[in-house]
Amino acid sequence: MKKIVLVLLIASGVGAISMRFSEQKFNSKRVIESIQSLYHKNVYSLDSFLQTYSSYFYDSSYLVRDKKLQELTYSFKKATCFFHYFEPELYYEHMSAPFQFNRKPIVKNRYGVLPSHFLISGAVGNEPDSVLRKRKKQDSLDAMEFINVASMNIRLALSNTELVEHFEQMDATVLFDALRMEIFRISTIDIANADFIVEVAGMSSIHGSMNAWLEYMDLLMSEVPDSKSALHSKWKELSNRTSKYLNEHNEFHSFERVLFLKTSLVPLSAFLKEVQQELNIPFVSKFAAIQSDAAHMYDENILNADFFAKNEKGNYSTEKAKLGELLFYDPILSGNNQRSCASCHNPNLGYADGLAKSISFEKTSLPRNSPTLINAGFQKKQFWDLRASSLEDQLDSVVNNPHELNSSFEEIIKKINSSPEYVARFNKAFPATKTNGIEREDVKNAIGVFERTLVGLNSRFDKYMRGDETKLTGDEVAGFEIFIGKARCGACHFAPLFGPALPPFFDLTDHHSIGVPEKDSVSSFTIDPDKGVFLSTALPFTKFSFKSPTLRNIAVTGPYMHNGLFADRKRVIDFYNDGAGGKFSRDMRASMGDLPFLTILPFPLKLNDKEKSQLHDFLGSLTDTSAASKIPTALPRLQGKYAMLNHRKIGGEY
Repeated sequence: MKKIVLVLLIASGVGAISMRFSEQKFNSKRVIESIQSLYHKNVYSLDSFLQTYSSYFYDSSYLVRDKKLQELTYSFKKATCFFHYFEPELYYEHMSAPFQFNRKPIVKNRYGVLPSHFLISGAVGNEPDSVLRKRKKQDSLDAMEFINVASMNIRLALSNTELVEHFEQMDATVLFDALRMEIFRISTIDIANADFIVEVAGMSSIHGSMNAWLEYMDLLMSEVPDSKSALHSKWKELSNRTSKYLNEHNEFHSFERVLFLKTSLVPLSAFLKEVQQELNIPFVSKFAAIQSDAAHMYDENILNADFFAKNEKGNYSTEKAKLGELLFYDPILSGNNQRSCASCHNPNLGYADGLAKSISFEKTSLPRNSPTLINAGFQKKQFWDLRASSLEDQLDSVVNNPHELNSSFEEIIKKINSSPEYVARFNKAFPATKTNGIEREDVKNAIGVFERTLVGLNSRFDKYMRGDETKLTGDEVAGFEIFIGKARCGACHFAPLFGPALPPFFDLTDHHSIGVPEKDSVSSFTIDPDKGVFLSTALPFTKFSFKSPTLRNIAVTGPYMHNGLFADRKRVIDFYNDGAGGKFSRDMRASMGDLPFLTILPFPLKLNDKEKSQLHDFLGSLTDTSAASKIPTALPRLQGKYAMLNHRKIGGEY
């Protein structure tokens, strides 16, 4: 009898223990339901706010309007976390795209050129009382119409999503990925106030997105087993530190963004990965720009180069990359066998050419400056005017352009076929060439693969962001603070690439019309006549607009701007500090045609000499030209009538 009782006691004890452990399992379904409920509450809050937002104009004081604008920004950011993840195209098309991406006016008045999100970033109707009092009644009515229509458009975008279905299909893997993409977006876009630009929206924006993320993570951590005590302790310390700093810093200029990145955003990103690994939740399996197991936005090898290839044939292999390297430096790509890709993209000059405007085939000047190719593989659009959608397709313009390589793929392939070594390399890199022969796309894909190996993401700055505090000086750190704060550089040159690719999805390439002058002169100011993106889109909003170049390796890739106007980066800093082309917008009005305005605030940055020097020093810390070592020592020999070219110069004559 005692044995039976003992067995029952042991069994019940084991059962209790097993029940306790089963209860401690991470319940992803419950987490997702809780997060979905909170998210819908945030969306409803924004929708309700937008219904009444226009009522605060124009009978209220500026203080009231300013407060309501900040409340709107805060609500907007709290409501767009999962929206941005599940519906990025809808988000950028209707809610937060720069005006130059707009396709049609939303109202038929002078505000019609503005997209809906200028409700916040304009901010329309939020001008001081003294300005509004001087306006004509019709101007006020026009602005009111814009506010009403823009509010309605954002509400419609929120209602036209399938978020319920997205949440129903969500599992733990997708949940972690969504939270990861949001903290990455906050670390790059919100920290630099890139969505809204104007200062008044800056702090409410980051408070909204950050508080929402912390609330979602709180719900997630509530389901993490108590046995994971180290995780709970770390979360408590990180979340308390982050909340405390946010609560104590509500002013745009006193908010230390670098400190917040280093002590909150990067550690929180890494913590999210740690939690996922501890819970044995797999990383999402999807073809994306960012590696799904990246710890933070400055993680080494964070980007997936194959995502930016035109198709699967452009995916990396050692054979393709080596073949592409040979072709890149081989002057047989040109009509006179004296020019190569390296003619305008010299590895010793940061894969630029050091000239204001590149040398043409005829040895005159091309119309634009050659940008660096380092990290160019991480952009969906190529050329200053974005006319090519991949590195592969930009080769069509270069090869066939009579002023660049002045050749044809038909002629290039004839030369390639005369070389047994080239043919063997193509057969190995692209097996289909054994039966189909070498085709244009094979040449393009090989060069594209090579160009995507030209990566420079291991600068002193990167090492600093990965934890080595010795890599940057105090002035360089201060310069980074100025870059993403007071100077607003990070609003157009997005980290971590410091270029036009919009994180965290990197599928949009930003461009701006900032009023680059034709000549570097302070006595007269005429906008450069090159119409930029307009030449390939014919959209009036894109006139004089150019891709925002990467600022990585800026120390070695001058001169600067699409026309090579400025010889050194100090002059570039002065240009922006003075308000850039916006300062002279009245002078340029006649030459701007139907471009309504420039996409840069026409206000001086008010940087003092020390701040300009610190910004200059920070930009120098972005240098990583290690890709310059990728230079062949010999080129494949040709046979037959092309044997005379076997003494051709690696990289070309000019």
